[in-house]
Amino acid sequence: MSRNLIKKMDSHNFNESMQREQAKQKRADDFYLKHLGATDIVRYNRNTAADMKVQRMDIDVSFRHKDKLINISEKFREKDFNDLYIEFYSKFPNTRGWLDKSQADYITYFFPTRVFLIDEKKLGEFYKNYLSKAVSEDTFKRLIEQNPNTNAQKRLCINIQNRSYRTQIIQAYNQIENASWYTMGIAIPFNVLSDFGIYCKEFNF
Repeated sequence: MSRNLIKKMDSHNFNESMQREQAKQKRADDFYLKHLGATDIVRYNRNTAADMKVQRMDIDVSFRHKDKLINISEKFREKDFNDLYIEFYSKFPNTRGWLDKSQADYITYFFPTRVFLIDEKKLGEFYKNYLSKAVSEDTFKRLIEQNPNTNAQKRLCINIQNRSYRTQIIQAYNQIENASWYTMGIAIPFNVLSDFGIYCKEFNF
């Protein structure tokens, strides 16, 4: 199969995605309690100015662990593709993705049967210093031009510090009421994290 194969998908419904994520919050809270010893769990999902300010820092939930406050960014995937999706643009081309503004300590990355706990500070450094420079804006622009008004993904080989990695460039076409936009990102294999010393612990859950 060609590395440049493009796969088209149905358009992305923003409201439906939000509803699915809210339904998964209980599972996430159970994980924090059982595996991380969390206490005093606080979610920032109310439609208030204060909560929205925290969400803009890419923080979805906070809790205490051994008297230390931990800020978490939650990510949910419907299927286990054994890779990590990193958003480059939440709204292409003018609004950058969550790693550009994140103040979270960790990502909890949920698949249907397992969870990864990832050091978001280290991941942010890797994204800023290496990954964001390995994929140009024109790469995303070309995928949109080839696949207007739909979801799409394409295999992409990137080079970081003289190493070659196979990734997937992913385009999500979002629609809500009379507005539409493209969210663009890259899915990278988990072995890339270990190659660059990024803490990533796996839990079966």
